[in-house]
Amino acid sequence: MSDRTLNRIGTGCKELDSLLSGGLEMGEILLVYGERGSGKTALAFQVMSNFASLGKGAAMVYTEGRPPVSRLMAISGRSWDAISDLIWVVEVKSFESQESVIEELEYQMPPGVAVIAIDTITSRYREVLGEHDENIVVNKSLNRQLAMLKDLCRRKALSVLITGEVRMQLDGKGIQPVAPAILSYWSDRIVRLERPLGDVRKAVLERPPPKREAVIRLTEKGFIGAGGVAP
Repeated sequence: MSDRTLNRIGTGCKELDSLLSGGLEMGEILLVYGERGSGKTALAFQVMSNFASLGKGAAMVYTEGRPPVSRLMAISGRSWDAISDLIWVVEVKSFESQESVIEELEYQMPPGVAVIAIDTITSRYREVLGEHDENIVVNKSLNRQLAMLKDLCRRKALSVLITGEVRMQLDGKGIQPVAPAILSYWSDRIVRLERPLGDVRKAVLERPPPKREAVIRLTEKGFIGAGGVAP
């Protein structure tokens, strides 16, 4: 087992951990993007629950309304009472507020946090997109937020999970994350979640190469295996 593998903590789903060569790595940003209903929030909650079950703190910045804590409790199951004190969730209601929260994360989050989830990094960003000149300012702000997260995870040796929404590629032949240039620049690893049928999901590792896939299933308890990793 390599030193890098030893420096990773699992997601709570062994198929995803295999895809990620052991899980989330300290000092890195993992981007998970996909269409609505693909399981981005469930994965973020599952990661937080797994970290907390190992005695490590988990923080979330939630940007899409009232945080669905009942979903987090369902994913955590019987361990919720034991781990709830290790989990910290903050709601942001605007893009400006999102920047302020991220800027103050280091000083506001509880001690011992080992993973920070931002779900989603682009929903409030999309709300303020406007004409070209306005977007320059908005893009600079998003870029600054990612830079602060990267600096924080490196200095504090923690992991950052960001989730992203999708848009059609310009050629119309596929999807890509919203703000692809900014998100891909700062992300060390990138996973795309697809929903081919029912509760089945396909997780595609886009970075680092080589591209690989894992077939998984989304349940009330989070993700479980439904096939394995394709070479």
